[in-house]
Amino acid sequence: MNILLTGHEGYVGVGLFNYLSTNHSVTGWGRKQDILSITPEILKKQQITAVVNCATVMDRISPNFVLNSESDRVNIEGMKPLVRAVQELNIPLIHISTKDVFGDCFSCEDVKETPEGFRPKFLVDDNQPFSPQTIYAKTKLISEFITETHSKSVVIRLSSCYTDFDHHRGNWIVNIIKTLFKGESPRVTNTGRQFRDLLHVHDLGILIEQILESKKYGVKINAGGGVDNIYSILQIIRMILPSARIAEIDGGDYGFAFNNRLANECYHWHPKILFKERLPLIKKNIQEHIKE
Repeated sequence: MNILLTGHEGYVGVGLFNYLSTNHSVTGWGRKQDILSITPEILKKQQITAVVNCATVMDRISPNFVLNSESDRVNIEGMKPLVRAVQELNIPLIHISTKDVFGDCFSCEDVKETPEGFRPKFLVDDNQPFSPQTIYAKTKLISEFITETHSKSVVIRLSSCYTDFDHHRGNWIVNIIKTLFKGESPRVTNTGRQFRDLLHVHDLGILIEQILESKKYGVKINAGGGVDNIYSILQIIRMILPSARIAEIDGGDYGFAFNNRLANECYHWHPKILFKERLPLIKKNIQEHIKE
């Protein structure tokens, strides 16, 4: 399969590029190429048979939507030529979205407190009502509606996706490891008791392959790491360095985790990779990259 992967230079994008390239011909499309410049002619010339869109501007700070902002330009306006191109050629589009479209789903009444941190009393379903709180969440939600205009599309909402490698933009796991390697205390809210369901990028890659092989389109699904990969931030910090101390800051949440119901029903998909087994490799790769 010839796959065009937009946003292939981002943290998740790099991981997906490495995984998908083992079984497919993958063409990366990054910032220099610009998502707005994708045309049917480009896809046809490169004989693209599927598109996976990871391109995004991730502004989780700004609360309001701003017309003509970079978030608007990439997350919304960038989707329009992409969807028109795949529609014209009738090729599948897998669009990567985010849990942020649901907003804060857990309050103190929705969690149980344990010595390791909070644990969810329920898991977020695919039909959870939307409540986007930032420009990132709002523009990603709009991008989902643009995506659905193409009949051969699937939206995958990610919870906390991670890779085995360091990255200059990284994610919060990478940043915590780097902070601890420097001998510093990670800055966390809620004393790190909030939970996450950690999804390895290879499990995401398997889900994408199963979608494309099944040819079942027209759904929007949640993809998290599953119940075996639910950890509090504090647990993760202690797994990395048992003697670590934390620096508490204001704010925070109680956690987030998906139930993966539709992904299972539609594609018989379950995440298989365990974070606790992957962590030694992640630490090793980040440490080696820091020394370079």
